[in-house]
Amino acid sequence: MQGKENHLPNQGWGKLHSQVGDVLGEDFWQEIAGLIPNTGPRIDIYYTQTTVVVLTELPGLQSADQIRIYVEGQTLIIEGDIPRSYPVSENRIAQSERFFGSFRRPLPLPKPVSLNGIKATYTAGLLVAELPIEEGDSQAFIPVEFT
Repeated sequence: MQGKENHLPNQGWGKLHSQVGDVLGEDFWQEIAGLIPNTGPRIDIYYTQTTVVVLTELPGLQSADQIRIYVEGQTLIIEGDIPRSYPVSENRIAQSERFFGSFRRPLPLPKPVSLNGIKATYTAGLLVAELPIEEGDSQAFIPVEFT
């Protein structure tokens, strides 16, 4: 499976987004946004030679009690509650694209990570988690015994 690690599920999304807009019109994405609910915060994941970095948009958090982040196997799990920062009832909202409320996001990590040295910081609405990539061979050949 050589080359699979470089393939990301949303690679080329910008091109597809543009092509769909060209064919279906500029308003397509705004019109469809109301039909497809956003079920959690927006997240980017990338990796360097030594670190997997996970960036999560979490606006309005006031304390560490509002967010939980942990690793289970090779999956990063982010849970929390994004508060709505303005008092308004649902029937008064004319357009809703941002996510508010409770969420749980399991994120498969693109590289094996070590549980030692994980760091997470929250600044200006952005949670940044840095997970050290596990050193050593991530692939082990298993000898086959013929009988």
